[in-house]
Amino acid sequence: MTENEEQQTGSEPIESDKPTHEAEVMSEDSVGSTAKKPWLVPVIVVGLLLLSIIGLVMWRQSGKPAEQAAVEAEKSEAGTVKFLMEQQWLIKMKLAQAEEQTVSRQVTTVGRVVPAANSQALVSTPVAGILSDKQLPRVGQYLSAGQAVAVVRQTATSTEQAQTRAAVAQVEAQRVQMEAQNAQINVENARLESEKRTAAGEVETARVRLNAARREADRTQRLFDGKAASQKQLQSAQSEREAVQASYDSAVKRRDALGAARTITPSRVNPNFGSGINSISNTLTISAPFGGYVTKVNKSVGEQVSPGDAIVEISNLNTVYVEAPIFERDLNILSGSRTASFTTSAYPQEFKGTVLDIGATIDEQTRAANVIFQVDNAGRVLRLGMQANVRLDAEQSVTAMMIPKEAVLEAEGKKIVYVLLSGEEFQRREVTLGDEYGDEIAILSGVEKGERVVTQGVYQLRLQELRPADAGVHSHET
Repeated sequence: MTENEEQQTGSEPIESDKPTHEAEVMSEDSVGSTAKKPWLVPVIVVGLLLLSIIGLVMWRQSGKPAEQAAVEAEKSEAGTVKFLMEQQWLIKMKLAQAEEQTVSRQVTTVGRVVPAANSQALVSTPVAGILSDKQLPRVGQYLSAGQAVAVVRQTATSTEQAQTRAAVAQVEAQRVQMEAQNAQINVENARLESEKRTAAGEVETARVRLNAARREADRTQRLFDGKAASQKQLQSAQSEREAVQASYDSAVKRRDALGAARTITPSRVNPNFGSGINSISNTLTISAPFGGYVTKVNKSVGEQVSPGDAIVEISNLNTVYVEAPIFERDLNILSGSRTASFTTSAYPQEFKGTVLDIGATIDEQTRAANVIFQVDNAGRVLRLGMQANVRLDAEQSVTAMMIPKEAVLEAEGKKIVYVLLSGEEFQRREVTLGDEYGDEIAILSGVEKGERVVTQGVYQLRLQELRPADAGVHSHET
């Protein structure tokens, strides 16, 4: 037993050494196999390195969203945005300084462009008939005052035709009577001329007899003085001279009276007198009441028209009115206002007008009065019916910070601006807006005097604040 125990005892170290021996044998085999395959070691090393790199990348990516979300949350809370100088140069960023100004309060409303007084007319026909073959004006054509618009050929009834024939007969009788009167006038004129010539002959004859009687009386006077003629002969010669003198004087008076008489000028009878009655009664030319552009044509050539039917519409757009409602609560601050400004959706510029009237009545439904102001529209830019965003200056004034309107951005139902903190740092501010004044707008809160706000590049700053990774990708300019 003892020997056996000793053998067992001695065998224990032998069995404990057996694994070592096997390991040595295996390591020798491995060394042998490695020695046989020398490329295996580098491959294993490279594989381990690749696995390490992939694990590191995956770990970083898994941690980045949480870190980015935390940074964005911090930025959103602070409202501060980093924007590099290179990004500012890329989008040509512009800034403006907030200035404190005292400005008039504004009353804003929405109106529309309407025709000015006596500048739009519906040209209609006063009689029934058919539009003749004269071409009607086209839309957009300019018509001067008095220019023919249309010719209506009347369709006369039997009664009207009988009246026309009676009028023609009456005119013809008047023409015949006038010609008879002219014939009588001509006869009287001829008789007068004949009497004038006779009177002139009688004067000449009386003058010759007077000269002879004067010579005979003078001769008898000389004979009587020489005792060669008697007293009776002298008296007879003198009586003859006086009688001839009286006859001469009478002839001269008659000649002068006839000479003073003027011949009667006969009435001028137009050979076509009365011939135009039919055309006058059957056709009517309709003219433009004032100069303007044709804005609507309601009829066509050859169409039947009735009295009062509108043929064309003429509008003079050199001057237009803008009509807008003003609420009752704003009327007290508008007294004395004489100017108004407005814009339209079609044109970016601002138009100016003169206030003509602030309505004296209030609409019971809208509780508003109409304000009407006149606008010069020589270039025909404004069209009738256009919507007008009206702004009127009130008598009251307020003090506010003025900045360009393009600096204000609407985000999530709020009005915001970006204020420069430093060269590359901007802060988002929520602002309370006041009235608009052309290209500027009043800021009631949110911006202090002297601070500089971004006017060009606001959208890019908002994009930078929301998605920093995409900053600088877009380059929209405001």
